Amino acid sequence: MKWQSIKARTAPAAADSRYVPRGLDDALSPRPAPAASPPVRASADPQGPSCLLVSADSQLAARCAGIALGAAVRLAQCGPQEAIEADPGTPVLWGADAAAAAVDSARRADVLIGTEEQAAALWSAASALPLARVAILPGAQGWLGEYLGLQGMRAGHGHTLAVGSAAGGIGASTLCFLLAHAGTLCGLRSVLIDLDPHSSGLWQRICAAPPAGAGWEALRGSGGSLAAHQLRAALPQVCGTSVVTWEQSSAGGQLEQQLIARLLSAARQGFDFLVLDTGRAGHPQAQAIDHFVDRGITLCQQPGTAAGDYVLCGQERRPRTAGEPGCLGSFSYSTRISRAAARGQLVDCFKSRSLRQQLADLQLIPQPAQDARSAA
Repeated sequence: MKWQSIKARTAPAAADSRYVPRGLDDALSPRPAPAASPPVRASADPQGPSCLLVSADSQLAARCAGIALGAAVRLAQCGPQEAIEADPGTPVLWGADAAAAAVDSARRADVLIGTEEQAAALWSAASALPLARVAILPGAQGWLGEYLGLQGMRAGHGHTLAVGSAAGGIGASTLCFLLAHAGTLCGLRSVLIDLDPHSSGLWQRICAAPPAGAGWEALRGSGGSLAAHQLRAALPQVCGTSVVTWEQSSAGGQLEQQLIARLLSAARQGFDFLVLDTGRAGHPQAQAIDHFVDRGITLCQQPGTAAGDYVLCGQERRPRTAGEPGCLGSFSYSTRISRAAARGQLVDCFKSRSLRQQLADLQLIPQPAQDARSAA
């Protein structure tokens, strides 16, 4: 099938070029120039999470290396005059000897680090860098290790979209798969992750014959950390879109917070686009999930019934109006979708240009990075 280019019919918000939607059928169309920012690497590090120390102080570097080692994060170092090369999600630490350079430059500074003797200089620099934290060693060693560990868990280039619902049975799981597969058609490595605590599996509506691969049952017994490349290889795929759900429709059950964190940490490093089906609002593991989420939306049937961004669903398509703050648009479940889900062939829906247009208009699919997959 030859796909025609489908693009959103309304201009995306200019605040963040990362969420500019692409045509679902033409990943090679010209892309807008990214917003001006300090030079950073666009792709995630295939060797795992890391942090960058900007300092020429060898003693400070040795101390930070020990802290990073305990947090399972690699430490890279450069001088204050060198160009910074760090992923947007990689913490950038500045030593006290380079604090003045951090203030004078436009480069990112997440943490200012030094000793008690350098505290005055650190706090002075922090007053000019309101987003920077201050870590005075050795007292802040424990805090810094925890900070690097949390940032390391969230490392990766994958954009994570959480989709919840105001009520059950309104089609959130169906929309989640359609969004994930739309990302695949845009050239993204996409994965749908079933986190609905009431789920009994998604295969019945996605495809009649579930492909081979690891589900939640196998992942529960994996133990330890999950490697991104191993996770990609182990998961079942439907026309290129990976899926994490229960292998048996009679399974389901509560997932441990630690397993969710390990899975999402690996998935963010191994995929470009993660769609989380979180079920009804008020998820029992919301604290663990929210740490990894870049954007969250709620699917509802009436405007004003959900906090934050939401999508209206129903049988009739309804245009977004200026008087509905937070409304991203609407999504109608046509007869084509219902029939495709009933026979377990949901990907057949993408033959409909109208459906592809609806997904593009929601503006939820991230822009494919030029080199997001170059390190794979």
